[in-house]
Amino acid sequence: PFAAADNAMTAPLDRVFDGADLRADLARHGSDRLMVTFDYRRLNRDGFADPVPSQRFAQAGFDHLMIATRRNDWFINGDTLDLDHRLRALRDAYALTRGLGFSMGGFGAFRFSAALGLDHVVAVSPQVSIAPQVVPFETRYRREARTFDPALGDMASLHDDHLSGTILIDPFNLNDLTHARMLQILFPRVRLLRLPGGGHPCTHVLRQAGRAGLVQGLALDPGSGAATLLRCHRANRSGSAGYWQALDRAAGPRHPAWASRARQMALDLTADPQDGVDAGRDSA
Repeated sequence: PFAAADNAMTAPLDRVFDGADLRADLARHGSDRLMVTFDYRRLNRDGFADPVPSQRFAQAGFDHLMIATRRNDWFINGDTLDLDHRLRALRDAYALTRGLGFSMGGFGAFRFSAALGLDHVVAVSPQVSIAPQVVPFETRYRREARTFDPALGDMASLHDDHLSGTILIDPFNLNDLTHARMLQILFPRVRLLRLPGGGHPCTHVLRQAGRAGLVQGLALDPGSGAATLLRCHRANRSGSAGYWQALDRAAGPRHPAWASRARQMALDLTADPQDGVDAGRDSA
């Protein structure tokens, strides 16, 4: 989810939490503002990924805390409560804290929002839970859900009328839209930013245009960042086969003319070797 060119960083990292299943690494720059990012689901995950702090966050005057998990477990494991306690102690050093996460990472941002005292969250295609009893419509993560503790991962207990933020979602993805609306009930000040045809996570069009960094820009500048990101998505979606494929599925039998046009646009773009969109290749 984060551009590699943005990740060069020379500041030493402080491992502020080192558990068997969860880790937290902090890039300190002497700031009283903290940006917290969360690991995302990886299909080929093999333990912990190396922490890579963001130079952009540092240049904007933020310390950067990176929370990682050893497995695709949505941060719900034997270390969860201990990390909660560590984060509550850590947040006292900061006047402002913000969170950013993609998919599983978006769940993590909301799950640890209280422990971190987050002021603002940016979550890209997040889940409210993966427990079947909470989200019976969700079938994508059934394997991971077998070991998911619904009590430890309960988002309802974290209901917060004050937390602000933005959930980015593809409204054509009904599962993601339902998760987002359920989160919005629990966190009513969080708004939805719709990126139609963006896939899961909903940033395929932005990545194809080389503008994935706009998501970081939104976390840094919630005021103007949303308008810039939305304009970029709208300007580039017509060149994305994934967008037209999603529009074809969404139009369906109710709007056959739209579906037919979208299908043809997708075929034209996939026939072009310059088009590299694959709505299924993102592991988040």
